[in-house]
Amino acid sequence: MENILLAAGLGSRSEGKKLLLPYRGTSIVAKAVSASLEAGLYTIVVTGFRADEVCEQLKSLACPSLLVVHNPDYALGQGCSTQAGARHLHEGEPFFISLADMPLIGKEQYDWIAGNAHMDVVRPSFQGRFGHPVLLGPAFRQIILGEKLPFSMRSLLSKYPTQRLEVEDAAYVTDIDTLEAYEQLLTTGR
Repeated sequence: MENILLAAGLGSRSEGKKLLLPYRGTSIVAKAVSASLEAGLYTIVVTGFRADEVCEQLKSLACPSLLVVHNPDYALGQGCSTQAGARHLHEGEPFFISLADMPLIGKEQYDWIAGNAHMDVVRPSFQGRFGHPVLLGPAFRQIILGEKLPFSMRSLLSKYPTQRLEVEDAAYVTDIDTLEAYEQLLTTGR
């Protein structure tokens, strides 16, 4: 399986710092990429804002299962970055879309979603709130590539039947959007 890992956004609510912040001996972005690789996923990291610094954080993870691509149009939003990653997916394979600012997602979360998937759109849900990673069937590569910009994945996926996987683990909805969220992560682990 494959994973488009989005690491392109401006991170404006964290002063553009969130992906580069230290976490458990590495950075937030390197932790997310490492977890994807540990799950056995061919990982396509899409960079944008601060791309050189993000790439520097990923140097030690270089391997045949990791592809880093740059989206020069990252300011057009998440849909544009998702398309940039989708261009590098292999046809006919299901794939995840995940976010680089979710350091609590690990191999076990990817494995659990993959092991419980029964539809072409599978989303974890914690206390009624959709989270990540999202698992999509092979047909969604072309659907994403054919979508007119700008678009959000939330609006795109709302058009399709979705398997909602209820989870009891807040990791699926814990993202580091602000410096306050980062401080809470360091203090509580959540």
